[in-house]
Amino acid sequence: MGFRGGYTFRGFEGTAQASLYEAEIPSSVRIPLVFAGTPLTVTKTAGETVSAGESLLSSEKSESITLPSPINGTIAEITDEYIELSGNGTTSFSRHPDHTRAPWHLDKNEAFSRFAASGGLVLFNGAVASPEDAAVVRTIVVNAVHNGPLDNAWKPGVTGGTHEFANGIRTLETLFPDASKVIGVNTKNAGFYRAADIAERANVAVLSDKYPQEHDRLIVRDTIGTTLVAPDGSRDHSILVLSHFDVFQAGEILTTGRPLIDRIVMVAGPGVSRPGWYRVRIGTPFADIKRTLFKSEERIPWRIIRGNVFEGNVLEDVDEAFTEPADNTVSVIREEATRTLFRFMLPMFAQDSYPVVTAAKALPFLPKRLDSNVHGGVRPCVQCNYCDEVCPVGIYPHIIWKHVTVDSVEQCFRFRPFDCVGCGLCDYVCPSKIAISGAVAEASTVYRNTRKTDEAAD
Repeated sequence: MGFRGGYTFRGFEGTAQASLYEAEIPSSVRIPLVFAGTPLTVTKTAGETVSAGESLLSSEKSESITLPSPINGTIAEITDEYIELSGNGTTSFSRHPDHTRAPWHLDKNEAFSRFAASGGLVLFNGAVASPEDAAVVRTIVVNAVHNGPLDNAWKPGVTGGTHEFANGIRTLETLFPDASKVIGVNTKNAGFYRAADIAERANVAVLSDKYPQEHDRLIVRDTIGTTLVAPDGSRDHSILVLSHFDVFQAGEILTTGRPLIDRIVMVAGPGVSRPGWYRVRIGTPFADIKRTLFKSEERIPWRIIRGNVFEGNVLEDVDEAFTEPADNTVSVIREEATRTLFRFMLPMFAQDSYPVVTAAKALPFLPKRLDSNVHGGVRPCVQCNYCDEVCPVGIYPHIIWKHVTVDSVEQCFRFRPFDCVGCGLCDYVCPSKIAISGAVAEASTVYRNTRKTDEAAD
């Protein structure tokens, strides 16, 4: 499989181990009243008692979108922005009363109705909000690639055997009977998906073991040979991209009646005491996750990222953050902003480097440090072209950056900034620690806004 650019990460401390844990039941949860741009309405009133799995939120715009209560307890507060529940600490939940062990025998509309009533449409992150939306989907691409610095030890068996995953694939067949299915995998996990009960229902494509092969746009490109997002930013709605965990939880909903009260979230990094995958109740306070899973900050300050280390957002105020239905990753890395004197002369036994200039390259058995990669600030561009080498879409990040910095953004459109997938590798390999990816994103935004203005003028 040809895959230009990219980078192989191995041996980083804090890598998630292939285990699935149950996170502690939170004493309270807070859920926003907007999901994927769709306003949600509370179906209960303040002070009412609710059970985990009981319908809590629904959409007036689309009757199919519902979200069940993630915990047992009472409704503590309802505002214009969120609903907050106070829990009683119990782990039980209400299963859908009409679930069946073989939902693929159901009529499509009946299966869709039961799936939606248990919160299942949340798995599709707003891409499918009705049976009409489902009818548009012609291809389902399952993303089972894990090549990042913290998730490459993952194994598909973390959620059970092939039977459980196959149930998810059969559930998708029921909900999207006209859609073909392809699973993108990396080499070491291909055997799991080639099991008969999976392979007879979905094609398997073995892809690159380099990051960022798992990015939605790249996995679509390399499995079905088409473009997911056009240069103007519009998305092809006939393609639905789901993760391994989305498929697994879809199967759970219809075959076991388990409502979507939690998401499977990777919590990893050197700042996590037991890195792995966790079933986290939707709306859990990040403060609870920090208290139960993070290491102490007495000696080392940690950077907490909602998402992966390259594309996620730094949480500035953990006490005001709560997990949301779309969350799937929490990364905790060292906050390194102090310049290391004569860094280029040090052996660097634990620091990763794109060029082969550190002792860590010759000593792969030593765990590599993962930090904010700033180390004191930005230096001038040295024309190394490393960012061009690792770019998975073949653009020239440093040239685009130069145009942006001298305020000649439109001159870089010929270098296709709109093809950028935001993987962040250009920042990672840059020896000068220039914020290249931000400049490319800015150029892409300007390009799309310019197109909209030109089209409006026409």
